Amino acid sequence: MADKITFHLSNDQMTDVNVSVWDDRNGSLVLDTAPLNQGESVDVQVIADSSGHGAAHWAFASSDGSVNSNKQQTDIDEGDNCTLG
Repeated sequence: MADKITFHLSNDQMTDVNVSVWDDRNGSLVLDTAPLNQGESVDVQVIADSSGHGAAHWAFASSDGSVNSNKQQTDIDEGDNCTLG
């Protein structure tokens, strides 16, 4: 089994959102439409490559549709703090 890393994904938006996260190493959905309040964070676990880095992308949206975006991040290290935007 491949090693995994955990990183923190923080909601830096001006509103509460729902977020989904995919592991870019294997394409699996690791967080499915999870509510994330403004200023809060969630721990996300993804597979690490041979150098110990993870890669993920996420999509998020507010319930009123005022915020709707996505982001991809590579070379994520254990314990990194990532933001939605």
